[in-house]
Amino acid sequence: MGKGHGSKWFSVPALAVLLAALAGCSSTSSPTPAVSRPAPHPSASATPAPTSVTVIAPLGVNLRTAPAAAASVVGLVAQGVSLPIVSHTSSGGGWWEVKGSSQAGWITADLQYTSTLSFQTFASPGSSSWSVMYPQGWTFAQQSAGTVVLSGAVGDAITFVTAATTAQLPPAESPGATQKGVGAVEVYGVTAPLVIYASTTSYEASVEFQAQPALAFLITAQLPAKTGAATLKLFLETVFFTVPATPSP
Repeated sequence: MGKGHGSKWFSVPALAVLLAALAGCSSTSSPTPAVSRPAPHPSASATPAPTSVTVIAPLGVNLRTAPAAAASVVGLVAQGVSLPIVSHTSSGGGWWEVKGSSQAGWITADLQYTSTLSFQTFASPGSSSWSVMYPQGWTFAQQSAGTVVLSGAVGDAITFVTAATTAQLPPAESPGATQKGVGAVEVYGVTAPLVIYASTTSYEASVEFQAQPALAFLITAQLPAKTGAATLKLFLETVFFTVPATPSP
């Protein structure tokens, strides 16, 4: 290829190098700023799966060979017993596979009968004995022979007052309280009125009933507004009291 006077020619590789050098010397170019990337936040830890389940039903629950109400019963798990969890299925209303010291099987996962919370039990002495389970973190104080206060977080309390008859119980309503509504609950087979009081800051309720000829209960609750109803229900489901034996004919 001929070359004209004063002209220059370059091979393709040389031209590429020259163009790259000119681009690097351009006064209008600026280096790309480095992107500052924040350190990744650690992912929120998942709630650990429960490792044990506790029976809260006063009469206990059946231990079955399979997760179904029609499965064979191989034993009875008493109230207050905690068993390690092997597995869980949501079928048939929910079931826990558990393993005891000598027997394995399935128990219901219905929250009315079992719970994955940890519990302790308050048992009242005396001939008209009764008991109630309370979750870990709660405490009890026996104010008198017939009054027990179970306390949770600050200001959260469920009070049990007992007497021979409902006529001997103190008034259920606090001074100035106004009833908001009346429903019904079952406490160890006894249907009792549930009175809810008007409050803008908390859940306040009372349950009064005659449990047996010589034992009456007044149960009052002052709990958080959002969770109070469920908390009281949990306590009521664990109440146990002795039932007098029926004389033989």
